[in-house]
Amino acid sequence: MSILQIEHLSKAFAADVLFDPFSAHVARGDRIALIGDNGVGKSTLLKMVAGEETATSGALRQLGNVRIGYLSQTARLRGDGSLREAMETAFSDLRVMETQLRELEHAIAEGTASDDDVHQYDDHLHQFERRGGYEIEARIRAALIGVGFSPDQFETPINVLSGGEEARAALARTLLQAPDLLMLDEPTNHLDFGALDWLEETLLQYPGALILVSHDRHLLDRVANRTWEIAFEHINVYNIGYTSSRAQRDADRALRLKSYAEQEETIEKYKDFVRRHKAGQKHRQAKDRERKLDRLESDRLQRPRDAKRISLMIPIAEASGKRVLSLQELVIGYDTPLFTLEDADIYRGEKIAIIGPNGCGKTTLLKTLIGEHRPISGRCDRGHNVRHAVFNQRQEGLHGRGTVLDAILSRASLTISEARGLLGRFLFSGDDVDKKMEALSGGERSRVALALLSLVEGNLLLLDEPTNHLDLASQEILEAAVKAYPGTVLLVSHDRALLEAVTTQVWVVEGDRVHIHGYGYTEYRRRRSESAVAPEPTPAARRQETHPTSETEPKKLTAYQTRELIARREGVEHEIETHEAQLQRLESELAEASTAGDAVRVSELGQEHARAKTTLERLYEDWKSLSETLED
Repeated sequence: MSILQIEHLSKAFAADVLFDPFSAHVARGDRIALIGDNGVGKSTLLKMVAGEETATSGALRQLGNVRIGYLSQTARLRGDGSLREAMETAFSDLRVMETQLRELEHAIAEGTASDDDVHQYDDHLHQFERRGGYEIEARIRAALIGVGFSPDQFETPINVLSGGEEARAALARTLLQAPDLLMLDEPTNHLDFGALDWLEETLLQYPGALILVSHDRHLLDRVANRTWEIAFEHINVYNIGYTSSRAQRDADRALRLKSYAEQEETIEKYKDFVRRHKAGQKHRQAKDRERKLDRLESDRLQRPRDAKRISLMIPIAEASGKRVLSLQELVIGYDTPLFTLEDADIYRGEKIAIIGPNGCGKTTLLKTLIGEHRPISGRCDRGHNVRHAVFNQRQEGLHGRGTVLDAILSRASLTISEARGLLGRFLFSGDDVDKKMEALSGGERSRVALALLSLVEGNLLLLDEPTNHLDLASQEILEAAVKAYPGTVLLVSHDRALLEAVTTQVWVVEGDRVHIHGYGYTEYRRRRSESAVAPEPTPAARRQETHPTSETEPKKLTAYQTRELIARREGVEHEIETHEAQLQRLESELAEASTAGDAVRVSELGQEHARAKTTLERLYEDWKSLSETLED
């Protein structure tokens, strides 16, 4: 069932057209990936649907009472309350309904309620239960923990949160609103791996409609079932997911190119015929061709345009020795240790993902491995002929008052012509090369950093969040370049699609240690997922886990999984308390209705009591299962 109709919608700023008239519909259950290069109008389209931007032409029609939730890239929280109180604002209408219910209950108990009051109470109670009114606290806890907050942060004043924390809190509040149409603009910014997985599962289970703008290819692939692409002032609609739509997009372009070529061939044939026969015996046929030419010219197809793409090849130096780095009892940190990395060897050709919570010290580890930062203790020995090349997420030196051209010339022995040619491969042409570095967008600065990377010949490549600020197409080009790189790669990234495509090992920073897994990120996710949903062990298996043999090691939950289970159990505990109170109230009302001889009311309350009792029994089972999992 459609909830939003888009009719011939277009947007232009003066002579700058973002997209031509575009029509589509959004139905419940639609999860739409809105894609396109940076600056084509994705955020503007979301703002138009949200009513924050006016259309140049066309209309947006909501079918019914549609609640719209919109998270912009710059969404922030306002006010002086706590983090938990900010989440409460998502349930303001439910809290009003709860107050009305308490007032009606008091009137019914006092015997002053009318029949209309009783009917209104029943209607409100049904709505309150259906919309999760008894689960507000549990939902708030789950959402805040899902986006990466710990329970001891719930009472933190929002005016002391960092920018990243505010962004995560704004995402949680938008999700808690549970609108009919949810629109998210780059929601994965500032999320760690646990929060990314939680968001993914939340969106997969979301019952309403979703329009999602994101540079996270993994999220788009998992979540989206439709794709809208903005390209060359036109919006193309595909009723399939993001990656699946690529083949159709390529096929559509090939068909347009074929139609254009056939048209151009026909035009040339007609022109040639007219030239040869305009004054001859076939002048009538020539006149007919001229009329056809006029019609063709008036409806002439434009040649399909190709989007400009970066051209990246990461150079490789002479091969290193087989052992690239040898690590011995390495302790990483500054004045105090961050974590310990036990003995490990890195061999030529390995592509290693280094993952862990935000701020745990992954960048510090990279700097330690190449000698830019001294370890607290331990050794890091470099193998034969190892030369490193670095892409740094902070991009030091690329923020000053110099120009883009200056940044290249200061780091490489190139002529101005050669530097311009190099920058052209990274989409800087003409006057673009004279832009000040301090005025560049994040995406432009990333392209300068990639241009510099393409000049450094190394055989040990360190990449620290290389896909930040890159559009989807540039991410895929970078991925292909890293896959083709024959040297050794150490990669810090939240880009799960990149990690799945290239890695052969995963190093996980958990607490005060680094755990090394000798397989790629896809296998790491599979094993972690299996561990999280492992069935209840048999007594023999439990004994074996308590006293493991050399062949069997006990499986342990990660810190995030443990935290999530604890939060889920606490949420269930709160629901149990709520439903126990509800059951007690129903029993009291049943006794009163029975004493009054109100058979209809007794029947209604009896059915409600049975439902509440069934729900409570299920909650007890859930609590028991979660507790046993945590104890094991």
